[in-house]
Amino acid sequence: MDAGGGSSEVAAVDAASKAGPVATGTARAERTREALVDAVLARLRTDGAFTTEQVAADAEVSVATVYNRFPDGRDGLLAAAFDRSLARVVAASDGPLTVEHLLDHGLEATLAAMVEGLVEAFVDEALVFRAALARLPESRAIRDAYRGHEATSRAVNRRFVELGQAAGRVSDGDPGELADLLLVVGQGVNNPVLLGAADRGPLCAHLTAALVAVLSPEDPR
Repeated sequence: MDAGGGSSEVAAVDAASKAGPVATGTARAERTREALVDAVLARLRTDGAFTTEQVAADAEVSVATVYNRFPDGRDGLLAAAFDRSLARVVAASDGPLTVEHLLDHGLEATLAAMVEGLVEAFVDEALVFRAALARLPESRAIRDAYRGHEATSRAVNRRFVELGQAAGRVSDGDPGELADLLLVVGQGVNNPVLLGAADRGPLCAHLTAALVAVLSPEDPR
């Protein structure tokens, strides 16, 4: 038994010593990748554009390293940055859409929080979205990022509607249709008329009121 245990310990140490450099290398590669995405986002949010050379310099790596992490070059960088921006927008939309928020604050306050959160996120990410959407027809990676986050948001919306209906706080109706209504209105917030308004308050209030009119039950509990 002692001999067997000793052999196992030796094997475990040997395996760990072999796995260590790989794990370290993977972590380093991921940090480099994240630094490159950070650099792309900083350039886009400030200038609305970037070059691979600029991003490499900002992240303090070589252009060769950029292509090692992102073989598609500029489109790969843009897709990764867009994915990060989409995640922020989806979080702004879906964050308030929980049955807990609905029960604690009511339907109007919940939908107002969704609209206001989306406006803030879209304002901050406007130049990222502009650059990415311009490449949407040509870039599969950008399309995949868009569709993936859209599917996530649709699923969250549907769960919110279904739980809200069960609690008597959301109107009866097809949950899929009501979930898609939230999705379409949320996407529509990314509009220069709204985002560029000197005072966005009235438009946000009208959007919220329109959603409440559709989603509010006739006999709210």
